[in-house]
Amino acid sequence: MKIEREIILKILKEVPDQHPFRLSRYMFLIDVEFQRRYGRKLTEFFYRLYPEAFYIEGFPQFLESIDEIEKQVETDEQGNPKRGYFRLVKDVTPQLPDDVRKVVDFVIGKYGQLNDMELNRVVVNLPEYKRLLKKAGLSADRF
Repeated sequence: MKIEREIILKILKEVPDQHPFRLSRYMFLIDVEFQRRYGRKLTEFFYRLYPEAFYIEGFPQFLESIDEIEKQVETDEQGNPKRGYFRLVKDVTPQLPDDVRKVVDFVIGKYGQLNDMELNRVVVNLPEYKRLLKKAGLSADRF
């Protein structure tokens, strides 16, 4: 999963401190945009789709396996976790082919400023997302 790793590094370099929820939305949008432009899905991620949301199987573990990023947890005054996210902790230059870099830059530029709800809404309202759900009934096992 080298390309996936490099994409995550690029995203975190451009839009720091991201929760896995947001990172997964960016990855889905990158896969869809790459497929639109080049006719194939880019990553090997397994997306489990549902009408209102989705998740990538094994995604938190994948993120935790990347040496250049670390999971951060903010706590309240009592020490209870209130927010978690991943942070780039090493200065890196992600190694991406030009076609991939252009798609990643496009997705970050277009969607990077949306809040969580807006970002998820964009994904679940994509024609590709709706087509995958319809094809499989109510949930799709693969994209």
